[in-house]
Amino acid sequence: MPPVVRARIVDIRSDTPKDSDIFLADTNAWYWLFYSRASQAPSGSQQYQLAGYPAFLKAAIATGSTLNCYGLAFAELAHNIEMAEREIYADRADKKIGSKEFRHDYQNERRKIVSLITDIWADVLSVSTMLDLDMDNDFMRSALSLFPSVGLDGYDLFMAEAALKAGVAQIVTDDGDYATVPGLMVFTANRRVIQAAQAAGKLVAR
Repeated sequence: MPPVVRARIVDIRSDTPKDSDIFLADTNAWYWLFYSRASQAPSGSQQYQLAGYPAFLKAAIATGSTLNCYGLAFAELAHNIEMAEREIYADRADKKIGSKEFRHDYQNERRKIVSLITDIWADVLSVSTMLDLDMDNDFMRSALSLFPSVGLDGYDLFMAEAALKAGVAQIVTDDGDYATVPGLMVFTANRRVIQAAQAAGKLVAR
């Protein structure tokens, strides 16, 4: 079942970023922009993801759009890169390797991964501003009040709440769950979300 679309949706395949745009880029968009081996992971990424999000973010950077991130993204980005590197290594070695086994028993690979993740995070910060995030009691109460009405997991709930509080409503993401959040404008190439938005009258052409 497609998501219940409450956000406004922009198809990045036909949109041109403006110098006045202020975007929050989700983890998956940073992953496809800066992780060069994303296409090699057996779990894989789809071609539209590998092409669409890097192209849109590069266009945003070139035109002078403001890009933002949250420190929260580091945790998910590090997890996704480590998982992809483990899958690539295990596939080439033709063996099953668990995440903790890979982390502790393959020290050479571990050093490479730590260096890779550190470099990629530096790349993210070189083109974006990391916004402050104070996850205090007020933030948690507000996030939990939003939780029942949207289709987000805990991590994405914090990202959405932080974006709304900061007034950074334009989110670049492939994650259709953000489409369930009123007040956001989701920039995506996710066909399922775009089709649902069109049917709901929520697809925006700028």
